Amino acid sequence: MKTHLIKKRTKASPVRDVDPNILPVGPRTKVHPKFIYVHYESSWLFDEEFGWIPELSKLLALPGVNGVNLDAQGMPNLQPAINGATAKGGTVIYDADKRLLRRGEDPEDALFYRYSEWADCSNGGRWWTEPGQAVSVSPSGRILWDDEAAARVFAAFRAHIRDTGIIEPMHYLVLQEKLDLQKEKVNSLRGRVGMNPHLAPDLARAEAILEAMNKPADEAADIAAAKPVRKRRSKSDG
Repeated sequence: MKTHLIKKRTKASPVRDVDPNILPVGPRTKVHPKFIYVHYESSWLFDEEFGWIPELSKLLALPGVNGVNLDAQGMPNLQPAINGATAKGGTVIYDADKRLLRRGEDPEDALFYRYSEWADCSNGGRWWTEPGQAVSVSPSGRILWDDEAAARVFAAFRAHIRDTGIIEPMHYLVLQEKLDLQKEKVNSLRGRVGMNPHLAPDLARAEAILEAMNKPADEAADIAAAKPVRKRRSKSDG
């Protein structure tokens, strides 16, 4: 028998007990709760494919965590956590933000827009997933996640957030801090590679990453050094 790929949802299933797309979890299994992403200005990560992309934190819909409480319908209310995050300078990434749509994309089939998806579970819960996460179930009932493919989709998601202006651009001083850390790594490897030749490939890769990391700094320096062009105004024919 082949592994069964679970179809995730953005809308509730009207008939849960006959739906084949259910994750077989035990009654005590802790499923991943609903969440919303938030970005803080110093949280950036260098990706070799997409360059500098934002590191995202999650606000979890768990009562008692970060001020989350229950609303009048008994559902987790994330607003107190959202208020706390924005008070700390965070930018909340709302899943209904139309800027998450890629050009020409149908909202109903969007990859990033409405990123809050879940898989129904046999214990009655919902397992909320991140963009790109695909979950399958083997014939023996084992739950399998395609983590490698999901990681690349999630990196593309964060690059999209950066490129569409949903978050503020990376601050130059934050970039300098990240570069200093990478320089320390390179210098450490340089100091050890003489007695440890096997570290040569690690050094070469660290140096290549440092060079790639520097590109935004070079662009920023170029912009800072740019000189304004003096424009001319046409004279009146009087």
